[in-house]
Amino acid sequence: MGIQASTKYSSKNKDILKISEISSVNVEEFKFKEVMKKKSILKKKDFYKRFLMLNGAIMISKPFEADEVKKFYVSLYDLIRNINSEEVFGIKLPVRSNDTINYKNSISFDKFTIGDIIVATSQGFHVQGAIRHAAIFDSRRYHGSIDDKCLLTAEPDQGVIYETIRFYRENFSEAWGLTVPKATIEERVKAIDEVSKFVGKPYSWRADKNDDENWYCSKVPWAAYKKSSGIDIDGNGGFWVLPIDIFISKETEVFEYSNS
Repeated sequence: MGIQASTKYSSKNKDILKISEISSVNVEEFKFKEVMKKKSILKKKDFYKRFLMLNGAIMISKPFEADEVKKFYVSLYDLIRNINSEEVFGIKLPVRSNDTINYKNSISFDKFTIGDIIVATSQGFHVQGAIRHAAIFDSRRYHGSIDDKCLLTAEPDQGVIYETIRFYRENFSEAWGLTVPKATIEERVKAIDEVSKFVGKPYSWRADKNDDENWYCSKVPWAAYKKSSGIDIDGNGGFWVLPIDIFISKETEVFEYSNS
C-alpha cells in the first residue's frame, strides 16, 4: 500500500525500480494488484441500467454512437439549454436526510494501483451526467488510511486538489474503480506527475478540456493520460470530458464497484 513495501509484498532489490524512474512506487505490489484486477474485470454494460435514466437515456456530453450503448444516449448540449445551473461538473452535494437517502458506499482500494480512476455518483438528477465525480489515484500518497489525501481531482471554490477516500465513501451511493490497461507503470507515474503540477489551479466547468488554466473533476484524469502518454480516455471526444465519458471509454475497464 503506498510507497512502503509491506511484508506481504516485500521483494528483492532488483524488483524495485530506482526512485528516479518510478517515484517510489513498489513494483512488485503493483504487478500483484494488476493480476488481481485482471481477474475481477466487470462488464460495463451491466451497469448502464443502474445509471440515472432520463427517458431511457444515459446522459453524456454528446451522442455516442457505439453499438453497445447506442440506445442509451442524450446530448448534454440539448439538456442544458433549458437548465439554469451554476454547476455542471461540480458535485454540489444536496442536503442529506438520514430518514430518506443514504449517500454512502464501501468501495475497496485493495486493488487500486497508481493511475487508477475512481468515479462516483448518487441518486437524483445531475446535469453533469449519470456519474457525478471523478479522480485519479496516487498510491504514493496512500498509506493505508481512508483519510490520506491521495485522489487528485478538482472542486468548485477549491480548484485542483487532493481528496480523501473517506470523501468518496461518505458522499456517494455508488462508486467504481477504473483502470487504463494499456498504460505502463511508467506512464501511470508520469500521468500523475503531469497533472499534480496543476494543484491550486482554479475550477471552471466551462473550460475547454485542453485549457490548462481552468479545471473540473473529470478533466484531471483525462488530462493526466492525454498529456503523459497520448491515451485518450474520453469516450466520445466532445468539447468536455464527463465522468460518464471516462466510464464508457474503450480505454478503461471496471475492476471495482460498491453501492453500499
